[in-house]
Amino acid sequence: MDCRAARVVLVVLIFLSAAASVSADETPAEPRIKNWLEQSQLTGNWLGARDALNSLGLTPRISYATDLMASVAGGQQRGRAYAGQLAIDVKANLEKLAGLPGLTFDVSMDWASGTDLSADIGNSFTVAQYFEGSNIVRLYNLYLQQSLLDGRLDLKAGRVSVGADFLTSPADLSFVNEALNPIVLAVQRNVPSVTADPNATWGGRVVARPSGAFTLAAGAYYSDNTLDQLTANGTEFSISRSNGYFVVGEVTYRLNLEKTDTGLPGRYRVGGYYDSNQYVSLTNPARTQTGNYGVFLFGEQMVYREGGPGSARGLSLFGGFVYAPQERFNSLPWFATAGASYRGLVRGRDKDTTAFGLYYGGFSRNLPGQSYELVFEWTYAIALTGWLTVQPDLQYVVNPNGRTSVGNAVVIGAQLALEF
Repeated sequence: MDCRAARVVLVVLIFLSAAASVSADETPAEPRIKNWLEQSQLTGNWLGARDALNSLGLTPRISYATDLMASVAGGQQRGRAYAGQLAIDVKANLEKLAGLPGLTFDVSMDWASGTDLSADIGNSFTVAQYFEGSNIVRLYNLYLQQSLLDGRLDLKAGRVSVGADFLTSPADLSFVNEALNPIVLAVQRNVPSVTADPNATWGGRVVARPSGAFTLAAGAYYSDNTLDQLTANGTEFSISRSNGYFVVGEVTYRLNLEKTDTGLPGRYRVGGYYDSNQYVSLTNPARTQTGNYGVFLFGEQMVYREGGPGSARGLSLFGGFVYAPQERFNSLPWFATAGASYRGLVRGRDKDTTAFGLYYGGFSRNLPGQSYELVFEWTYAIALTGWLTVQPDLQYVVNPNGRTSVGNAVVIGAQLALEF
């Protein structure tokens, strides 16, 4: 859908939600409005239908997010762009529905629209994370998930995305730039088949929790490097022997994760990946190689907390590094990120988050004229209601696509996220 159609859909959904939020009782208007603003979904309980579905084991979710951005200086040219996604997800608890303990089924779809502002800027780290195609409806999730041994072992298989479980952004933190959301973008630049929301592929993953602090995870996925994820509709079910596989493993260590722990919480991850497809040399198209791999390290740590144990208010730091050593075949062999976030920085705004992040991408020495791209991002996520977040954002892009001949770009805008 285009921007006009997206606005029409949004207005209709809000109108229906207002109607659904009206209770049959005689609750005074002021408390009713307050409850509406504080509830987690704009449309409320659907006149009891949501609770009825939950009691059956069905959990529906409807969300809409949009990036409204403008490049006001630098880049190849100035521009402005809208990008949006309307997502519908239904999770079925098969223990309630069919008496199968610990088993769930998930199916979801996505309606992506808009244009790519980074095409005007000419940079690598997409400045708007919700650009996932100009006008495309796609099937996303279609999988079964089994929890065993009181949650210490978790299995997932079907149509899934790598980015749902691996190479994810820091917890509870969402930037507008796509460098970290919904997956570390540098990995996709080197391995185009790696999927992330709203794209999926055949595959599965296993997560084991041998102790409260450690988590071991491994995944294997069908890998099609020829698939254009901006035009794919999610029904590419066939498997070709000419394509390969993508495997990834990750070890996670969490500390002070219980709400009663007095220490400050943190999460540290180390892992690696391998893709079995054929890769073409950046300098000699006649030269190919089978296989591509990389390693990664990420960490996030709260360093100051307001309030007692369990409080989410305070200052956290994060950092990460990805290295894909085969420069002859990887356009971005080096990636690094660092930043900070503070939840509840403004008095009385305990659910708001302000954050700063930087993303560095070092281009292969086999790409003449391209050195590195560096992006600075400042953002402030305002939780206006329980179901609406407005996030003003400012980005400064140095050396777009690694080229010093292109002026540094200034990008301003906002992201809006609605839960229906």
